[in-house]
Amino acid sequence: LLDHAALMAAPGYLGGSLGRSRMRRPSVARPFAVLFAVSVLLFGLRNTEVVRGVSTAGTQLLIPAQRILADTGISTNRFVQAIGEIERLRSENADLRAANDRLTLENVRLREQAVTAQQATKLEGLQKTIPYKTIAAPVIARDPSGILKSLVIGAGTEQGVKAGDVVLSDQGVVGRVAEAGTNYAKVLLVTDSSSAVSALVQSSRANGIVRGQYGDTLVMEWILQSETVKAGDIVVTAGLAFGNEIRSLYPKGLVLGRITDVSKAEVAAYQRAIIEPAVDLRKLENVLVIIATP
Repeated sequence: LLDHAALMAAPGYLGGSLGRSRMRRPSVARPFAVLFAVSVLLFGLRNTEVVRGVSTAGTQLLIPAQRILADTGISTNRFVQAIGEIERLRSENADLRAANDRLTLENVRLREQAVTAQQATKLEGLQKTIPYKTIAAPVIARDPSGILKSLVIGAGTEQGVKAGDVVLSDQGVVGRVAEAGTNYAKVLLVTDSSSAVSALVQSSRANGIVRGQYGDTLVMEWILQSETVKAGDIVVTAGLAFGNEIRSLYPKGLVLGRITDVSKAEVAAYQRAIIEPAVDLRKLENVLVIIATP
């Protein structure tokens, strides 16, 4: 034990242990020194033919990869730009469609206003040319089947309309008021089979009775065979009462229609004519009601 303690205390033994301990620790200086030496060597050899050749060969090897990466980046960028452009075009297209719809509706509205203004102008012109007190009224209902020869207008007793009043358009006779409410009136059309109007042929002044018949035509009856009547002649109201139907009196000179055909019989004393009404009753939108006559 004493010998071992003496050995442990000896200076040589302690120095050997510390030397071995220092040798086992990793040194940082050696790799740093190696890297520094390599860097200095490469810096010194950077302009030599060997280094330039190696650099050129390495660059040529990397160029395809760089091109692939560059093309991939460009394609990706273009793809993203294309998506953004598509979204922008979709938004612009939606805006253009909305604007087109608005302009279409506005065009339709303006066109309807123009038609309404044109019809109103024609009715105003008619009001100035006839010596009767009239009011304008819109057509608010009609029979789409055409079986019932009547329509409803938006004016009634509150506006001075009463049963028996004559109804006109800017083209001619429409009919007579058969029923009047406070704010509406039912009009019996001149083409109804129960309608009868004293009339005359404008050119020859031949008299007769115009009645409605099935369809949209009129027939003029009780025309003397001696009268000259032909297709194309205009037929107007005669302003005469017949029989006891004083209330059926229409003012004189209102256009009923144009003769399209004349039927004569050798043994009959009278002839008859088919008349096309002056007014297209299926397209009628506004009318005038004669509420007072001289």
